[in-house]
This record gives sequence, C-alpha cells and structure tokens, in this order.
Amino acid sequence: MVRFLAIGDSHIPRRAKNIPIKIREKLDELARSEPFDYTFFTGDLIKYPELIEFLNLRTEKNLFIVIGNMDYFSGNRDAPIYQELILSFSNKEKITIGLTHGSQVKPRGDHLPLEKLAIKKKYNILISGHTHKEEIFLTKNGILLLNPGSVTGAWSFVASRIPSFIIIHINEVKKDINVNLIQFNSKSDKISEYKSYFIFKNNQIHYKY
Repeated sequence: MVRFLAIGDSHIPRRAKNIPIKIREKLDELARSEPFDYTFFTGDLIKYPELIEFLNLRTEKNLFIVIGNMDYFSGNRDAPIYQELILSFSNKEKITIGLTHGSQVKPRGDHLPLEKLAIKKKYNILISGHTHKEEIFLTKNGILLLNPGSVTGAWSFVASRIPSFIIIHINEVKKDINVNLIQFNSKSDKISEYKSYFIFKNNQIHYKY
C-alpha cells in the first residue's frame, strides 16, 4: 500500500494567516504511525516555508511541489510547472500521477481541459489546485481528477472557503485506489471525511462500487 498526501494553496500571509489547528492536528495524527510515502503540493505557497518543512518531516520518500500563479511574485519561484510519479503494480502495469497548479486551464477548474491536459501528459491521475474548491471527479475516459482545495480555506473566485486536503491510498497488488477528502468546518470546529473507491484496470480508472 502506498499512501499519498495532496495539499496546497496555502496563500499565507496574503489570503490566510495560518493553517487551522484542527488541520495540523489531523495531519499529525495521520502521519504519527508512519509518514506519507509521497506528498503533492499544488502550489501558491506564498511566504510560508515553514509549511514545506512541516510536510517534509511527515513525508518519507519525496515531496513534489509545483509553482502556483501567485508564487511568481513570492514563494516557490524555482518550482516546476509539472511533476509526475510513475507507480508500478505487482503485475508490472503502471499508473502515472501528475501534478500541476492548474492556472493554465481555462475556465478555471474546468474538467474538459484538465482531462485533455492529463491525456496529453499521459496521466491516469491529475492532481491540481488553483480553484480552492476541493473535488474528486472521474472522467468518462477513466482519468481521475483530484483537487485538494486550499489547506487554509483561502479565498478565490470559485473557492469553497473550507480548509481541506486529500489522502490517496493505492494498493499495488489489488490496484485499488481509495481517496479520502478531509475538510475542516470552522463553524462546528470539526473534521469531516468523505471516502471514494476506485480500481485501476485496462489503463483506466473505474468506480469500484
């Protein structure tokens, strides 16, 4: 089993002051027994290198970071536009996970251009941000589009304003893909989790149930 964290769009200090304590506590809880194998950061860190350090300490193998449109002014100016990870299954099939901020997609967060981008780059899973609106969407062509939203609940034109991140589990033997969306409701001061189940076969992702 490989475990991934997808997170980003912190926008500290311009649009948010800090990460909610409950989000930090949940990340600590999830990484306490064992760190995440990989972390995907969707960009727009702005001026908060402490977050990268925090994530590095909770990631065992690699922290993938891409540049956000606001990072050109301050933040990870040297980060690439795209990152990818190829994971091999026990039967030697491979699944490719791509990462980008998403600001090159118009309209913002639109599924069709995101899918076209994934097909062009040969991604089975595309993780992107920019909208600050958390989302799990499977296209008709079997490409899984994931957006972890904003970890701080930062504002944008289409933002949910809900602090959130995503955990992905991939079973290399069964080829199961389990996705957990984790959100913090500031009004109730509670963490909520929403689970989705998929399976990889014939080089496409399908709903498991």
